[in-house]
Amino acid sequence: MHGSFRLVFVGLVCLGWSGSMPLAHAQKSASAATGLNNAEALVDRLVQRSLSLRDLAAEVQVQADVPRVKIRPLSATMHYLAPDRFHLQSPRLALLPRQNPMELFEFLKKPDGYRSMLMGEDQVGRQRAVLLSLLPTGTGQDWQLIRLWLQPSTARILQAEITRRSLGTVQMQYFYRSAIPPADPAGLDLPDSLLFEMDASSLKLPKALTADLHRGSPKEGQKAAQRPLQAPDGKARVAMGFRWISKNQGAAARFFKTQKAG
Repeated sequence: MHGSFRLVFVGLVCLGWSGSMPLAHAQKSASAATGLNNAEALVDRLVQRSLSLRDLAAEVQVQADVPRVKIRPLSATMHYLAPDRFHLQSPRLALLPRQNPMELFEFLKKPDGYRSMLMGEDQVGRQRAVLLSLLPTGTGQDWQLIRLWLQPSTARILQAEITRRSLGTVQMQYFYRSAIPPADPAGLDLPDSLLFEMDASSLKLPKALTADLHRGSPKEGQKAAQRPLQAPDGKARVAMGFRWISKNQGAAARFFKTQKAG
């Protein structure tokens, strides 16, 4: 893994949890939102940006914090091919949310499948945001409620809270190296780091977790556990840092074609 990528990832993790604001609990403001100040305009921008995500490949650094479980950081390679093909490959077993980080974008691509409501203006850290709630339509939906904290002028996703019947509630924070998203409304605007918080039971826990993820020298085992993500009891936090290798250049399509052939 490249040194600069590791430094950026660690910096974003520290930035994400240095403040006192809990994930997805922003302070409500009474002032009216400006910029893209109606639900339809925000959804339209979200749809445009989501439709631009077709074929992605990235190196991923994963760090997890689960109460009473020691887990070392790991590196992986991620491939995503629209609409729903996602693969994360690592030399070691990964402890990950059951929530595919790309699934939200696929959900947003289909505005006929949900109703939107603008809930007012909030704050995410030091950033001003508008809160948009999405209510899935139709019967038997797994998705129950999506709450998005968005940059008012660009609809960039800063924070999300997703409730699904099968997975419970997952909270996510998005971090970007660039403070300004692409000027093109349909341009790619990918996060450089994601932070998840969820019930610990919502994680994929490999059977070989102890043997594979805890492997290390006796000296390593004697060190005091470091918990930069500071997950509270009963909760788990997972950070994923991305170094984007390929954006809509066919890398994922080639990867999945090779997997099928194999």
